[in-house]
Amino acid sequence: MVRLHEKTESEAVEALKRAAMKLFAERGVDGVTVREIAAAAGQRNHGAVGYHFGSKADLIRALIVDGAKLINDRRNAALDALEASGETLTLEDVLGIIVYPSVDLTPEGEEECYNRFIVLFSMTHRALFMEALGGQWNSGFKRCLEHLRGFMGHLPRAKQTERIVFLESYLGSVLAAREARLADTSRAHPTWSRPAILQHLVATMVAIVRAP
Repeated sequence: MVRLHEKTESEAVEALKRAAMKLFAERGVDGVTVREIAAAAGQRNHGAVGYHFGSKADLIRALIVDGAKLINDRRNAALDALEASGETLTLEDVLGIIVYPSVDLTPEGEEECYNRFIVLFSMTHRALFMEALGGQWNSGFKRCLEHLRGFMGHLPRAKQTERIVFLESYLGSVLAAREARLADTSRAHPTWSRPAILQHLVATMVAIVRAP
C-alpha cells in the first residue's frame, strides 16, 4: 500500500509539472492560476499545487531546475566523451553541445515546452529565474564557453563576451520558436519539423562566432 501511494503521488507531481509547463509556455506564469494547473493535470483537489510544492513559486523553481539540471548533465557528458576521445574539438562540436542537449527534454510523444517557458520567464521575472538557478546547473555551459573563446581569437575579450550574449539570446529564441511551431497542430510546419533544422541552427551560430 505504501508503494502504491508513493507511485500515485509521484505521478500526480509529474502531471502537475507537465500541465504547469505547458500553460506557462503558452500564457506566461502570471496568466495561469494554481486552480487551472490542477484542473489541467486532472486533479480534483484545487489545492494540489500547494500540497505537493508549497506554492506556485516553488513549482516554478522546480520546473526551472529540472530542465537546467538535465541540460547541464547532458552537456557535461558530451564534453567528457569528446575530451576523452583525444580528438580536437571543432567549433561545430562545441556549438552542437550547446544546442542539442536543450531539445527533447520530455518523453517521446509529449509536447516540448521548456524553452518557451524559460525564455518568457527569464525576460519577465529575471530575479526569480536567477534565484532558482542559484548559480548552479551551468557548469557544462561554462565549459563550452571556454572552448568558444578559443575560437574567438580574432576578437577582443569584450567583443567575445558580446558574441556569447548574442548566441545565448539567439539560441533561446530559435528553440522557443521551434517548440511553438511544432505545438501548433492546425497545419504542417515542414521547416521546423525537419531534423536538419538543428544542424542549420548550429551552422548559423558558427557564422556568428566567426564573423569579423
